[in-house]
Amino acid sequence: MLSLQIDDARLSDLEPWHAEQLAGLFQAHGADFYDWLPWEGFEDVEGARGFLESFAKGRGEGTRRLYGIWVDDELVGGTLFPSINARSRIAEAGVFLAASARGRGIVTRAVAAMLDWAFVERGLHRVEWRCAPGNQASRRVAERLGFTHEGTLREVFPVREERQDLEVWALLARDWSGLPKT
Repeated sequence: MLSLQIDDARLSDLEPWHAEQLAGLFQAHGADFYDWLPWEGFEDVEGARGFLESFAKGRGEGTRRLYGIWVDDELVGGTLFPSINARSRIAEAGVFLAASARGRGIVTRAVAAMLDWAFVERGLHRVEWRCAPGNQASRRVAERLGFTHEGTLREVFPVREERQDLEVWALLARDWSGLPKT
């Protein structure tokens, strides 16, 4: 279990009983999130609960993780490993964060903690970061944490009936030395 305090933000497991909070977050900020995410429908409590249950099951199987980001007890986003492959020792990392909580380094430090967990505790070899080329905030997180841009997959990322390109960034365990000092 990962639990981390980052200034006034707290990162900890996002569980099925947080479904109402997740639905509320997507009701308030979904339009912003959905510009970059290939999934929708979490404004509904049952849709949010199903999403959270799939991650709870994946956590038990060691194949997925999902963490909530709370500021002053309000859920403002999440960080996740949508896939963890223990056999190949590869995971993918991702994030979503309300605009009101951006620009404070929360995501960079939260993902750094996830990378420490992935490389040190889980013994993973590689973590991938995938984002649309236009998602500048996501690209900056990857750059700050030392990911290498490996290429762009063309029209692979469906967002609202439109196919977008998808950049693939990666970080290897041997290249990870922790959160860069600012």
